[in-house]
Amino acid sequence: MSYSNALDYLVSKLKDERVSITEYMARGNSVKDYADYQRLCGIVQGLDFAMLTVSDLAKRLEDDADE
Repeated sequence: MSYSNALDYLVSKLKDERVSITEYMARGNSVKDYADYQRLCGIVQGLDFAMLTVSDLAKRLEDDADE
């Protein structure tokens, strides 16, 4: 498996989880309380950070391959 395919797979799974959580939160009555809302927001922030990190890694690998 090439880096590109592995990284694409990872980003895909991270995006799927983010969509799942945001849809859960959008239902409104699914969130138990403010603490649960804060926890879910933290997870979304972590997923966003992970996606940015993977994108940065992909760019670095691409740049290294071009050299």
